[in-house]
Amino acid sequence: MSQTDSSPGRPDYGLDAPEVVRRLAVIGTVACVLGMAGFFFFRASHRALAIALLSAGMFPGISLLTTVSVMVWGSKVGKLRLRDRLLDGLALRGDETVLDVGCGHGLLLIGAAKRLPRGRAVGIDLWQTEDQAGNSPDATRANARAEQVIDRIELKTGDARRLPFEEATFDAVVSSWALHNIYDREGRRQALLEIVRVLKPGGRAAILDIRHTAEYAEVFRQNGLGEIKRSRPNFTFFIPTLAVHARKPT
Repeated sequence: MSQTDSSPGRPDYGLDAPEVVRRLAVIGTVACVLGMAGFFFFRASHRALAIALLSAGMFPGISLLTTVSVMVWGSKVGKLRLRDRLLDGLALRGDETVLDVGCGHGLLLIGAAKRLPRGRAVGIDLWQTEDQAGNSPDATRANARAEQVIDRIELKTGDARRLPFEEATFDAVVSSWALHNIYDREGRRQALLEIVRVLKPGGRAAILDIRHTAEYAEVFRQNGLGEIKRSRPNFTFFIPTLAVHARKPT
């Protein structure tokens, strides 16, 4: 399919942790409504109680709704800034082959493809919707068309712990907010070893995640990667996100 097959729309890189956002929004709204209902019900007869009920509902309710707003902003704006910062660290020439592990809607995949006029970006995912709303290959392709890089990407369905690629295939491997969804430590280790395996000598790995980044850095170190750097936390989603960079020796 060429870039001219359809009119480009606006890319949508998905709402992260959609169930968490929905629960916080519902609880926050209910808390505010109950607080206001208690105030209006008791304000004539028990004003002190009415004020106490209003405070008890509104303060936590507004706090939760503020958290929801920050998480939505992070999904729509903040994570694009983090993506660009991570990709800047790869210093891509433009002719490389880059793999995005757990590519989802294509945040890193498409960001990399835009920097690869003579290269290619490959994304692999299990396409689960629990951690990102509307996650599907079609959604990722739609984003690639919107960003006019559909001819530079390739999508595969697969598990990060068993990547379907030969050794030393990629100049760079990236991943964003994906590996922490592998809940057992050995599973995460296997995914990291797969990243090491498919990297070319001299290739770079770059991972964004909200948990286990010290573990990622240590696994890379134990398996021969160098130039390992772990960033300071960024609070785009309230929960701190850190970046891990490493390079495979030549």
